[in-house]
Amino acid sequence: MKNLLLTRNSLSKNILFMMSLLLSCAMVISSCGDDEPDDGGGDTEDPSSVVANFSSQVDADNSLTYNFTNNSVVNGITDTSFDSSWDFGGDGSSTDENPSHTFSAEGTYEVTLTVTASDGVEGTSSETIEVTAPKNRYAVITDTKDDDTGELRLGLDSIQTGRISFMYRVAEGPGMDIQDGFINVAGSSTTGDFAIVEVRLKDNAPHEFREGASDETIAAANFPEGAPDVWTPIEISWAADGVGTPVYSVSIGGQTVITDAVSTTNGGDGDVPGHLEATIDGAHNFQWKYASNSTVSDGVYHVDDIVIYSSDSGSETVVFEDNFQGRTAGDDLNPEVNLDSPYHENSSDVTVGEDQ
Repeated sequence: MKNLLLTRNSLSKNILFMMSLLLSCAMVISSCGDDEPDDGGGDTEDPSSVVANFSSQVDADNSLTYNFTNNSVVNGITDTSFDSSWDFGGDGSSTDENPSHTFSAEGTYEVTLTVTASDGVEGTSSETIEVTAPKNRYAVITDTKDDDTGELRLGLDSIQTGRISFMYRVAEGPGMDIQDGFINVAGSSTTGDFAIVEVRLKDNAPHEFREGASDETIAAANFPEGAPDVWTPIEISWAADGVGTPVYSVSIGGQTVITDAVSTTNGGDGDVPGHLEATIDGAHNFQWKYASNSTVSDGVYHVDDIVIYSSDSGSETVVFEDNFQGRTAGDDLNPEVNLDSPYHENSSDVTVGEDQ
């Protein structure tokens, strides 16, 4: 019995020893595994896939201006943002995502977009663009009725001290001679005798005053001669003091016609009070008229680049301007026909023209 117990005790000790030995080996193996250096074999993202792409659209108001839309896509990485770099065919550059660019001249330009993903991978896309110079647009005044003139009229709040500048030209129709054009700067009344000043524009003779000028002013005026098919600048300034009638100055084609002339009525002594009342606060109505009330004409009177300034606040500011570029050729400028027109409802026989 004693020998049997000794044998069992020895067996138990051997089993415990073997278990301890196995546990020690496992700890050593585990420890060895923890001490191994990281070989960099963990998960990493593959390089991105970059597809550069864009579209372009010419601006409706200026054919030299294009609006670019970036349609590029980055795939394969978590951060799909990208930087954009544009080359407008050597005519400029941009880093905007969706830029607008006005080319310096008409011509052929190869526009290139380079897209750089957040991981540095690049993609490019190019497009050849044919840029054309913008076609000039302007008001076309005709006279198709024998009971009035063709007219473009603008009404504004009264401007006590200000000036107006614009370009004009007259052209012959297919069957009739050119008629006279007019520019009328008026106060609260558009009756001719109550105008601040009205100038008659000729095509083959010196221009002349029609309203607002005294005999002395007419004699002192230095009008140039008009010519057909030529764009000519005109500037008229005026100053009212709220007491007497305004004074005005006129220049045509860069030539001074008259300076600080006193506005007067051509209607006789009976119209003096009405003229003063209509003009005492300065200019309120502006009329570009063509031909006469009793005739028709297939000639044309073109008006462009209208700018009206006011100095009533102490410094000169623009209160109205229209170069007609944002308009569509053929549009009627009577607001009863065209709700987008800023002109007076008395505008008649006036549309938007465009050079070919």
